[in-house]
Amino acid sequence: MTQPPQPPPRPPHEPSGGEPPHDAPPGFGPPAPGGAFGPPPATPGTPAPPRADAAPARSTDTGSGTGAHTGARLAKGEGEGDGESDGKGEEASAGTGTPAPGTPPPGTTPPADGTPPSAPAPPAYGAPHPGPGPGGQAAYGYPHPAPPYGTAPYTQQQYGAGQPPTPPGGRRPGPVFWIIGTTVLVIALIVGGGVWYANSGTGTTPVAKEKDDKKGTKKEKDGAGTDESVVGPAKEKAPADPAARQLFTVPMVYTGRDSHVFDVPGSWLTAKVYAKTGISEINGYDAVAGNRLWNLKLPGPVCSASSFQSEEGLTAVLHKSVRPTAAEYGQCDKITVFDLATGKTVWTKSVGSGEGSAIFNEVTVGAGTVAAGGSRGGYGWDLQSGDQVWSPKPGDECFDLGYQGGSGLAVIRKCTVNTDQEQLYVQRLDPKDGSVSSEYKMPPGIDYAHILSVSPLVVGADVNDAASDGSGVSDFFSIDARTGKLRARWPVDAKTYDTRCGATAVTGCDNFAIGNDRLYVPTEEHQGKKEGYSTTNEIVAFDLATGKLTGQRMDAGEDRELRALRMDGPRLLAYRTGPYDKGNEVVSIDTKTLKSEVLLRTPDEKRSRATTGLFLHDFSEILFGNGRLYYGQTMPEEVKKPLEADDGIPYLAMSFGDTH
Repeated sequence: MTQPPQPPPRPPHEPSGGEPPHDAPPGFGPPAPGGAFGPPPATPGTPAPPRADAAPARSTDTGSGTGAHTGARLAKGEGEGDGESDGKGEEASAGTGTPAPGTPPPGTTPPADGTPPSAPAPPAYGAPHPGPGPGGQAAYGYPHPAPPYGTAPYTQQQYGAGQPPTPPGGRRPGPVFWIIGTTVLVIALIVGGGVWYANSGTGTTPVAKEKDDKKGTKKEKDGAGTDESVVGPAKEKAPADPAARQLFTVPMVYTGRDSHVFDVPGSWLTAKVYAKTGISEINGYDAVAGNRLWNLKLPGPVCSASSFQSEEGLTAVLHKSVRPTAAEYGQCDKITVFDLATGKTVWTKSVGSGEGSAIFNEVTVGAGTVAAGGSRGGYGWDLQSGDQVWSPKPGDECFDLGYQGGSGLAVIRKCTVNTDQEQLYVQRLDPKDGSVSSEYKMPPGIDYAHILSVSPLVVGADVNDAASDGSGVSDFFSIDARTGKLRARWPVDAKTYDTRCGATAVTGCDNFAIGNDRLYVPTEEHQGKKEGYSTTNEIVAFDLATGKLTGQRMDAGEDRELRALRMDGPRLLAYRTGPYDKGNEVVSIDTKTLKSEVLLRTPDEKRSRATTGLFLHDFSEILFGNGRLYYGQTMPEEVKKPLEADDGIPYLAMSFGDTH
């Protein structure tokens, strides 16, 4: 894996440096034959010895209340008018889809450490780690014997052993680099006795719904995906024949060299529209036919996009006020809310002007409010009117790093304790005015934290930089959102589990799902049951009340990989990659029986496989809804390159499904 990109310039007051004991749950054995999803094995896996560098014992200070350090948020402020344009662009073109992977490398050689064939087998991949020792330190998961290494493909987004630093502007190496680099690292790690693969996942566009909370005392809007799923039956039904055809494609966008446009984040799905960010624009397409329905021009590229939309189909993006040039990169200082049905701008806002402008890092939508955080603190606006409902308090020693939306709003707030110490707080906010309804004080040793979900409230953090693979998460925290008290904290071995979080982003986690009061995460790819070049992985579940593994394991199958997408009622939706001669699948898993149904399967045809293979985990957005699958790229191409007959075709987006 490669090292994560360097964090952005530090906000004011930032540092200069960049569970209780419980019995181990049943272990997980090797995947079931044929890749079937099934119940966990009857006997647990062999427990792994505790890691020498296990995370420190968790802090007992749960924090509560809204003390002086929280700081007041000033109400009411006006921004700028909208910047809507109805410019037109080219319509989507049809195409075919996927590259066949290269010839698998030969079988791996025996471990270099001289372990004799009769040596005891290591514990099953993803097996629960043993309970903490006498000192109360929680042991991490299965420790790979491979020595530490400093680079890893960009994933959390899965940083870790092996990614080259991101050059200025955020440009990342292209697909060929990742394919070659990953193959070399995989072979090296297998020979060294450990296995590592670059994976990343994504979710789907959550739509806010009304539901009663667990105690039935209050109603609040709930978004599927990162938020607790809506109570009720699953909506996605398995068809008689899951074989899908390609519905439409969206042509790749080419930036030209030295454009300083490196990312095109953002894709959304409604019942009728699939929307995708382009270069300084957003386009809406008919969700089935693919013809372009609308075009929204923006003055500059999109920097961040909310993964949530309101029940009315409104969502928000953060973008630059100018198109970057060699002399002017532009700043992420504009917030635009638009209607996914029509592409019309609802409002556009900024704070300040010129060098006094507030610069933001990310934006989200939650419970009728738009919130954006950055180096000068955070702001909130009413989703419908654009009226400012809070802003930073002048002179406050605390500021909002970023927010997570969905059914409500939560924030990571950083405060200065003294001249050389920072303190993070996780706060649940009232979306109407930004007041704090509950608060949890994070333990020391954390520079950045990531909110996976607001309801239930789940946070990931890299405590004392323990996630040596760069995944951004060494520990998960389950917090009671009403009281701010810690429900459970548990360590996760980043070399074993594959949920990834951006180095500094509050909303930057993917490849997970939360539902049934459980956190579902995939394991890293590892050696399969077959000899030679065979890989697989699993999805496992953590109980949010205890932090323990539940003993459930969903196997990908030989030469396949599972990525968590989202919850569908009580069921888990996952994306399953195919082997080199088969298409990919979307599967629905019953989280009680672990039986699965295939909802959709992409074509086995060689070029189709090659094309879908270009949507690399770290740089793609995968949405599934109404029986249709949508791939979206987040990294544009600089220039168009000639293709061979079997090469995958680079598209900005493509869709699979059926019309009935």
